[in-house]
Amino acid sequence: MEDSKPLSVTEVTRILKNLITGSKDLKNIWVRGEISNYSKANSGHIYFSLKDATSLVRCTFFNYSNKNYGGKPLSDGKEIQVYGTITLYEAGGSYNLNVSRVEELGQGDILLQIERLKQKLSAEGIFDPERKRRIPAFPKTLGIATSPSGAAIEDIIKVARSRFPGINILIAPCVVQGEDAPNSISGAIEELNRPEWNVDVIIAGRGGGSFEDLMAFNDEKVVRAYANSRVPIISAVGHQTDVLLSDFAADFATPTPTAAAEHAVPKEEDILQFLSQLEGRLKTSLNARVSSSKDRLRLLSGKFIFKEPMQLLNARSQRVDEIGIRLQKAVQNKLDLAKVRIERYTNLTPRIQGILFHKKQRAEFLTSKVEDLSPASTMKRGYSIVRNTKGKIISSPEQTKPEEELQVLLAGGTMQVIRKGK
Repeated sequence: MEDSKPLSVTEVTRILKNLITGSKDLKNIWVRGEISNYSKANSGHIYFSLKDATSLVRCTFFNYSNKNYGGKPLSDGKEIQVYGTITLYEAGGSYNLNVSRVEELGQGDILLQIERLKQKLSAEGIFDPERKRRIPAFPKTLGIATSPSGAAIEDIIKVARSRFPGINILIAPCVVQGEDAPNSISGAIEELNRPEWNVDVIIAGRGGGSFEDLMAFNDEKVVRAYANSRVPIISAVGHQTDVLLSDFAADFATPTPTAAAEHAVPKEEDILQFLSQLEGRLKTSLNARVSSSKDRLRLLSGKFIFKEPMQLLNARSQRVDEIGIRLQKAVQNKLDLAKVRIERYTNLTPRIQGILFHKKQRAEFLTSKVEDLSPASTMKRGYSIVRNTKGKIISSPEQTKPEEELQVLLAGGTMQVIRKGK
């Protein structure tokens, strides 16, 4: 075997082509999938790929076959089933499905799943602009989550070092496509979020690729890893037309890893210029503050208090003494006035007692007069008062009638009488 003549690439390719074209299982078959990478050449030939969740096959729909297609226009995301035969394209060394018939089934399952996931996460607020944080202006440590063997890592490091040679770069390698990619990418982002690494900003992504190659960045686990990152994160997936959910969840999104590095890492000359401007403003501010302080000190030093401080102190001390003397005199005057008033009230006591005695005698005299003039005193001297039954006082016989009953009021009581005679 070791001495056998080696085959050329063309010979190997033809052997494979014969195997494929000779297989009845690959002739006149129906294949179902979702359209991606759709394009139509000037010749009228249509080229696209059919994909499902894990695999992809390239298809050619020649103009002599597609002119008979009467369905809705084909485009990326549509789910179809095609009828044709598998062949091998020798120039490219890849197998291809030559399509002779197309039947449209509806919108592709994958795009529908992505749209449903987008609506779900949007309802949770994961894509809200208020959640997004500003990318730090002067990061010390840059974290990178991407494939260690792709062009993206080289581009990011090259751009970052060229802009700021002193920046620290921490790489968390991960798989960026295939079944293992979601767990690998989310794990790398979580690793860069560990506090002991002191990462200031994260770039997570990959270089460009087909829609299928970028599917990991539409995975729910990856999108949530972007959204839950404690460290500000930039989505850096190389794509032009595809919309990735990781872009919506990141704090900032760029179309390429290179653009992400340019946004995350400032130029050293820009930093030096900023520091120079800051230094200039600081010096200007300090000089103005020093000049203002000197002027104020010069103004204060010319004031009397600084020239003759003891004289000002003596004047204040003398003023305090004067106030003390005045206060002492005022208190003494108040005390003297109170003493005079107390003595005056003491001398008034005998006079008040004499006035009260005379008032008492006068009251007793008036009381005796009132008693002498009262009806009760008069009746004690033998007089009486006569009233009729209605209580009216009788002062003349003409006011009564014969046999009329009368009441006589005496000093010792009352009695009832009847008038006799005419």
